[in-house]
Amino acid sequence: MTALYPNNWMAYLGVFLVFVRVLGFFMLVPGFSHKTIPVNVRVFLCLSLSLAFYPLVKNAIGGVPDTWGGIFMIALKETGVGLLMGFICYLTYEAIHLAAQIIGYQMGFGTAGLIDPANHSNESLLVPLHSWLALLVLFTTDLHHYLLKLFLMSYVSTQKLQVVSFTNEETFRLVVQVAGNLFVLAIQMGAPFTLLILACNVVMGVLSRLMPQLNVMLFSFPVTILLGFCALYLLAPDILDYMENLLNLMGENCISLLKTL
Repeated sequence: MTALYPNNWMAYLGVFLVFVRVLGFFMLVPGFSHKTIPVNVRVFLCLSLSLAFYPLVKNAIGGVPDTWGGIFMIALKETGVGLLMGFICYLTYEAIHLAAQIIGYQMGFGTAGLIDPANHSNESLLVPLHSWLALLVLFTTDLHHYLLKLFLMSYVSTQKLQVVSFTNEETFRLVVQVAGNLFVLAIQMGAPFTLLILACNVVMGVLSRLMPQLNVMLFSFPVTILLGFCALYLLAPDILDYMENLLNLMGENCISLLKTL
């Protein structure tokens, strides 16, 4: 036990530095940051992982400063690394939510929404469905372990990192690129449904010209919803594959982030 962990309480500042990075990472990374997980459970999980990770990364952490100012700066650096990695993963994961929002509006759920307790916002009925499917894909494909492995690798890449390194231009460009790519990924995922509903609306427009007595507005809502659910059923395997590729992209973005730091 003494070979793995320090002998005195002051030496546990190294464990604290691991804890603040894990805590910053778990505040935003998908799966572990879900609002349905109680805060005390998340804090206990972060503390447990910090004790497990410390023997593996204590050489990469180096010495802990003797002054309170130095401890504050290195804690700020560790928290910033964890938050940046979690934020990059969060931006990529949000493409699934945005795609579900687009699909829901196309199907006619724009006037009917739910209050999401996780994000405290009004959203389409399909967002919770896609969110839980993405979480299932994340855990069943073992991507959560891959993210934890990347988290451990981050200590090798950030040994000489300083607080001022967070303001470099390459990191800022990467964050902007990932944020912009969020919309591209969401539109690609929702494109088949957009084309299907557009074709349905064209047919409804032709019917309204051929049969003016038909109430097309009232008739179109159940048709678009039915077509949307049929498309969801038929495209479910492709949607799950797309989600898996998108979640793998989170790891690639994390690696790109570590290269810029």
